[in-house]
Amino acid sequence: MDMADFRSFYTVLLLIIFVGIWAWAWSRNNKSKFSNAANSLFDQKEEQIHASSLQQEGADNKQGAENKS
Repeated sequence: MDMADFRSFYTVLLLIIFVGIWAWAWSRNNKSKFSNAANSLFDQKEEQIHASSLQQEGADNKQGAENKS
């Protein structure tokens, strides 16, 4: 087996792995999981947590600016 055979085998192996991952990602069994994950960005609870963290970050920045003055 020379280097050309090894490279050919390696290329075919990577192609099979790529097609396997692609098939897994697009399978119907995973559609609900991926849909839930994508829509979790728009959940109200997550939005509230984000808003409160932004308010806290703004207060921390304001307090830090006052301490520097």
